[in-house]
Amino acid sequence: MFDAKSLNTLEYPQILARLSDFAQSQGGKKKARCLVPFETISEADDALNETAEADKVLFEYSLSPNFAVDDVADILIKAKKGAVLSIADILKVGRSLRVAHKIKKTLTGVKDCPILYDIASRLYENEPLEKSIFEDFLSETEVADNATAELRQIRIRIRKLNDNVRTKLQLFITSPQYSKYLQDSIVTMRGDRYVIPLKSDFKGSIPGLVHDQSASGSTLFVEPMQVVELNNELKVELVNEQLEIERILRNFSSTIMGSADNISWSYQNIVDLDMIFAKAQLAREYKAVRPTLNDEGYIRIRGGRHPLIDGHKVVPVSLQLEKEDKMLLITGPNTGGKTVTLKLVGLFTIMAMSGLYVPAKQADISVFDGVYSDIGDEQSIQQSLSTFSSHIKNTIGILDIITPKSLVLFDELGAGTDPGEGAALAVSIAEHLLKVGCKSLITSHFNDLKEFALVTRGVVAASMEFNSETFSPTYKLVMGAIGASNALAIAQKLGLNENIINSAKSKISAEKRQFDNVLTAAEQTRMKAAELVNEASIDRENAAKALKDAQIEKKRIEEKREKLDESIRKETKRLIENSVEEANDVLDKIKEILNKPQIEDKDLFEARKLRKQLETMSADYEKEAVVDDVPDNSPLKIGDNVFVKSLQKKGKLVAINQRGEAQVSFGKLTTKVKKDDYYKVK
Repeated sequence: MFDAKSLNTLEYPQILARLSDFAQSQGGKKKARCLVPFETISEADDALNETAEADKVLFEYSLSPNFAVDDVADILIKAKKGAVLSIADILKVGRSLRVAHKIKKTLTGVKDCPILYDIASRLYENEPLEKSIFEDFLSETEVADNATAELRQIRIRIRKLNDNVRTKLQLFITSPQYSKYLQDSIVTMRGDRYVIPLKSDFKGSIPGLVHDQSASGSTLFVEPMQVVELNNELKVELVNEQLEIERILRNFSSTIMGSADNISWSYQNIVDLDMIFAKAQLAREYKAVRPTLNDEGYIRIRGGRHPLIDGHKVVPVSLQLEKEDKMLLITGPNTGGKTVTLKLVGLFTIMAMSGLYVPAKQADISVFDGVYSDIGDEQSIQQSLSTFSSHIKNTIGILDIITPKSLVLFDELGAGTDPGEGAALAVSIAEHLLKVGCKSLITSHFNDLKEFALVTRGVVAASMEFNSETFSPTYKLVMGAIGASNALAIAQKLGLNENIINSAKSKISAEKRQFDNVLTAAEQTRMKAAELVNEASIDRENAAKALKDAQIEKKRIEEKREKLDESIRKETKRLIENSVEEANDVLDKIKEILNKPQIEDKDLFEARKLRKQLETMSADYEKEAVVDDVPDNSPLKIGDNVFVKSLQKKGKLVAINQRGEAQVSFGKLTTKVKKDDYYKVK
């Protein structure tokens, strides 16, 4: 059970308000503001899967579906009742169909998002209806002429009659006989009839019907008898036009009524999608991660940041409660962050169970059957209750309904009354919570509760860190530590009179001073140890980085060598192919000579010459490549022996340019070699 009071206390509505800002439709915004935690781990996990898929669509595929759809729920209810819809209503339905069509096309194209694909595939499409709506209605007040053939004909007649009436009235305006009687040379309308403005002094000068007069009475608006019949015809056609429009609206309303359930279902799915994508955008804004859910009661938060605190000021919190841990007692100085930590755990739990990502580096969150909290200085004015009474009343309500599967958050348990009695009450309530077996987080300054945490199985202690050298909190949570309240140290830092501080110290019991001194000494020792651990951690990180860099460099060298080997293989292959090709040419020439019907002496001479060439080529390429380890550093000159590194072969320098690029021969073959790819050998 997630009661409204606890949700408000944990500031969950503020999260939902920000979530609704990302929704595009009014329905999506409303759904976002009404989001509540799911009851089962499977439901919550499904909701997190939805958020994950929306994140993939938005930020991996860079798709931005449009969910800005009009709320058509009430319109569809009217349609189902047989009401005639207005043009504005029909256009809203049309836009809903258009949005559904586009969303379906976008999301069904993403095959690795099965949840979104399933929702999108259920969206209702009716392209003929959608097309007709936007063809037949030009605006929320205007029907297109071509909506029906009858409407088109009516409007043709209306335009013709309008022209005829205006033409006849224009004759009165331009006529020397009648123009002198007119107040203005204009044609105007009164009601739905064309009239001309006649000076009241000349009433009766133009035979006709008086439809109106000016406020001063100086002008009469007269419909001349010559146009009465035309105006009558025009009025009839205007009535016919309105009747035809009503018929068109009635037909569209009937069509929409037949598809109302499908359109309504589709609209609800669009709203759902709108809210799902809003969750993904909220996650990005909060730099949030997907929480891992469990139903075994353990909570592990690493680097958790309260989403409503400025990201530049918030101090990340890390904590853990294992399955066997039933209670976490948080101690430490005032304004040190205890309440924020309490709210963070409660808020993260609610957000995770609502399918929302949480702002942390990592989060394992347990699902609960309810989150109950008593946090803050609340007074019930209506019931005339004191602060303490208000807290006790709230505590009673919580203790009456919690189960072993509940999460309970108590801030400053037992505060607001006599310290001795308050401490005893706090310990007793803590014992009761352990008997129930629920998971609980409690903040307190009471030494009795601190001692209870140290000696009681299932209770884990944690403290908000306090720097005893600067007399200020660090807002960091230290697991396994018990913290002193440091009230006097803080008061002293804030400037309280030294005499008052000393007087207060003298009034503290020896046992309490000893207890606080032990806590302070332990905290100093822990902070020094933490510094050493941090230094060691930095050293490990640096060593790991050096190792990683070395491994990267090794891999780079190996890749370079592999590329070089490949280059050598390619070049060698090219040379071999060239040599084989050249040898084949020589053999073809020899065969050509031998195939002659009559071989002459010159042919035999040429054949012997070609055979010798072939033998020379064979000798050149049968030589094993040998790397000369001792370069000759004397100046290079044409004819020197050089070793080509990329080919692993020795050749003769044939030519060299100013850039150091060389032509090297290998027997009968010559190749171009880069400056750094060869050196002189003996």
